[in-house]
Amino acid sequence: MVSALIVFLVSYLIIASERFPRQAIALLGAVALVLLNVFSIQEAFTFVDWETIGLLFGMFILIMILAEAGFFAWFAHQVVVKLHYRPTYTFIVLPLVAAALAALMDSVTVMLFLSPLSLRIARMMKIDPASLIAAEVCAANTGGTATLIGNPPNVILGTMLNFNFNDFLVHTAPISVVATVILVSTFYFFNRKMLRVAETQVDPDELASHDIDGLVTDRRTLILGLIGFLVAVLLMVSHKVLATWFGIALSPATSALVPALIVMMLGGDATRAIMRKIDMESLLFFIGLFIIIGALEKTQFIAILANALFALAKDNRAGLIGLLYWGSGFASAVVDNIPMALAMAYVAREMPGVAGTPFLGLVVWAVALGVGMGGNMTPVGASPNVIAYSYLEHADTKIGWPRWIKMTVPPTIAAMLVAGMLLYLKYLIGWY
Repeated sequence: MVSALIVFLVSYLIIASERFPRQAIALLGAVALVLLNVFSIQEAFTFVDWETIGLLFGMFILIMILAEAGFFAWFAHQVVVKLHYRPTYTFIVLPLVAAALAALMDSVTVMLFLSPLSLRIARMMKIDPASLIAAEVCAANTGGTATLIGNPPNVILGTMLNFNFNDFLVHTAPISVVATVILVSTFYFFNRKMLRVAETQVDPDELASHDIDGLVTDRRTLILGLIGFLVAVLLMVSHKVLATWFGIALSPATSALVPALIVMMLGGDATRAIMRKIDMESLLFFIGLFIIIGALEKTQFIAILANALFALAKDNRAGLIGLLYWGSGFASAVVDNIPMALAMAYVAREMPGVAGTPFLGLVVWAVALGVGMGGNMTPVGASPNVIAYSYLEHADTKIGWPRWIKMTVPPTIAAMLVAGMLLYLKYLIGWY
């Protein structure tokens, strides 16, 4: 247990420092555990949740196909055109678009394509780029809590604890929608003066002449990608019907991988080139992380932590939910919310009087919402934050930790307060 804890803590600290590739640190940690005889290399791989890896891999393929075909850049730009280049409308709607897109795909991908486009739009409209992109990141993280595939933490919690796409859609999506509205409204409140000034400095007719042509680079690949993506979502939503009526048992991973691989096969050279751009680094990071956290489970540390948390709540289930929600939220602001979600999934599975009961659902919704929103508060709290923060720094838009925290903490706390009250309401009425 001591060896597992040391490897876990050292790996976390190095990953949080962002000085080295996180996938390399996670895999080195996994190798260290084998060398320290915590378990054999064969046993180490049994702790990897391959269902999660498969789901992520399938979605990565489909989303990258759409991104390379130019769908996301075209879509975001069309939104701005429909808003007639009004700074205030753009500042409100683009984060809402980020939230909506993040509910249907990885929030990391949303920020990968939205960050450069938003920077260009912000400079054209005299909007502070840092404020706009920070609002989009926080909205993407919050909107991503709505579905199983929206945020990587949801994928981990859902696949490890057997909650499906529809479960998240029913239980976290309504809270996510309300929290997103509160979040974006708070961002607008703190930036309303800047937006009023921008409204007086921008000429929409002049900006309309700068419309970007040719954003869709490959129409055939775009159509294939859209069909594959829609089929994947449809399969996840209808898996119970398929199992009951046709005897076809589809897991979330299979639902994503089958259409993704078919699209890859039909896409020819265009999709083969896209395969080289798939985010394999994240998948390797997940594999290493599963092994590191798995060592804590094998050595019974997770069981001890679960018992301690349950004892701390003293059979007060409302208090337990509050502890998990706010605790995981603030912890995610310090460390990446992906390892935090993985650790909490193991804790939930081991918690006495919770695992295997309907109440486990409320635990999952509390952790998913907590880590999803809590990660907003620092540049390293979630992967989309790191992407957006790095892009702003490289684009000569200096931001720094103090300013990021100042911009993101008030809206995040406001959204978390409302989401926390809705979680408590679910507890009171027993709908979880």
